[in-house]
Amino acid sequence: MPGVAANHASFPRSSAIRPSVPLVTASLWLALFAATLIFSVMLCDGRLIFTLDDPYIHLAVADHIRSGGYGVNASEVSSPSSSIIWPYLLAVTETLRLGAFGPLLINAAAAAATVVAFLRILESAELLDPGREKPLLLFVALLAIFSSSAIALPMTGMEHSLHVWATVATFGGLTEAARGRSPTAMHFAALVLLPLIRFEGIAFAIAAMMGFALLGQRRFAAAAAAVTLCAFAAYFARMASLGLPLLPSSVLLKSRIAESGYEGTGVIASILRNLGDSFADPAGFRLMLLGLALAAVMALLRSDRGALIVCATVLAAIAAHLGFGQYGWFHRYEVYIVALAVLALLYAVARARAVLSVPQWTAATLASVGLAGFASVGYVSAALETPFASRGVYEQHYQLGRFAQQLYRRPVAVNDLGLVAWGNANFVLDLWGLGSERVRKAKRAGRYGPAEMAALADEYHVGVAMIYDSWFAQGVPASWRKVAILHTIPVTGARGDVSFYVTPAAEPELVAGALKAFASTLPARDRLEMVAP
Repeated sequence: MPGVAANHASFPRSSAIRPSVPLVTASLWLALFAATLIFSVMLCDGRLIFTLDDPYIHLAVADHIRSGGYGVNASEVSSPSSSIIWPYLLAVTETLRLGAFGPLLINAAAAAATVVAFLRILESAELLDPGREKPLLLFVALLAIFSSSAIALPMTGMEHSLHVWATVATFGGLTEAARGRSPTAMHFAALVLLPLIRFEGIAFAIAAMMGFALLGQRRFAAAAAAVTLCAFAAYFARMASLGLPLLPSSVLLKSRIAESGYEGTGVIASILRNLGDSFADPAGFRLMLLGLALAAVMALLRSDRGALIVCATVLAAIAAHLGFGQYGWFHRYEVYIVALAVLALLYAVARARAVLSVPQWTAATLASVGLAGFASVGYVSAALETPFASRGVYEQHYQLGRFAQQLYRRPVAVNDLGLVAWGNANFVLDLWGLGSERVRKAKRAGRYGPAEMAALADEYHVGVAMIYDSWFAQGVPASWRKVAILHTIPVTGARGDVSFYVTPAAEPELVAGALKAFASTLPARDRLEMVAP
């Protein structure tokens, strides 16, 4: 569009200044992230502990992939991973013996790349003029860090940081195509990886493929679609060969829409309920506001076909998340779409500069930056909470894993798998169902209760169960006896108190000795309460 081109030409860019914006911001991110990591390690007695127990499930799956299996136990298969490709990436880092540093390094690299890509996209759109708009530059730099949760998200140890990078990089490819340039191999990799990293990435991947096609990149879009379909076919074939459902148990148990679709029941009703929950959830409400603001700015870009197509793909992804997505779980489920919405809104404002007067553009920019900051508040609080969340996992899940693997050394049952299962040579029975297909199927059939719990514990020779009592509304088997309660102070953990039960398969003296040693070696803030027989 001639008007846009002329306007852009009036803002010369210095080659000495241009690269400094993302690089200086990346340096700021590194300092903040390093400080957070160091504080976290200090609070965990010198250990690297993630802010969630879930990443250790992926590490356990990765270890069993290396030995030809799939799941958290060597003797049976299960599908607890929320990602297609993440366990395979961790299988590589586990082969390199990186342990927990494997996911940390991948996530940190992804977070840094996201911050740089975010700002380079806005520089290309010429939102920022370092010579005259330094306050705006500072706010946008902070938005690049916090709207992508680049400090807190890597410390979850999950695949979300890589997902945010793939989302931002794919958007960058769309903006390049809108400028008449060919997307690069990096853009292709990001687009293909989107749904393979997280199933939520399917919506934006499909919208982006359509966007690339409309922007004249039909071969690029077709090739990405073909590679993605082949990857999904290979994954589904692998799951079918193992006798597992096509979707992971984590998706089937946590997403009522996916569960309804897979079981063939009430999909429309589930979508409507999820949409209502989105509007009621603070993060969902903020996402809706970002979508409305983006739509309003798009109305100013009627003659800029490329920008309209780019923004339309984002609106489609926002709508999909409002209808199908989830929120929370330490601010990680919706971060990819919030970062994308913030980036798209700022990009659209930059493109609208040519059709607005200076006061109008200034007002639009301030309003957009303010809304983007409001939408990113949760990620600021997550960054501040991260060291304490790590300590919470250390004081509960790490201690449970230490009891199971170092002190008791026999099969156990849990409702939180991660640190208990990773590196455990003994069987770990998941009473919640993520790591046990038999439990998941029994729950779906409506026949899961104390009798099934007792039968499974007996079959797998489980002597000790460590669970949250409130998660089992029907109670525990009558043959189980509560012997202790671990009292902790959770941050991301679902509950602070973990009950220890012994089953008929337990050796009482062995359990008593393990609990005694456990109580004497707990962190100062933990307390093991022995329950009188």
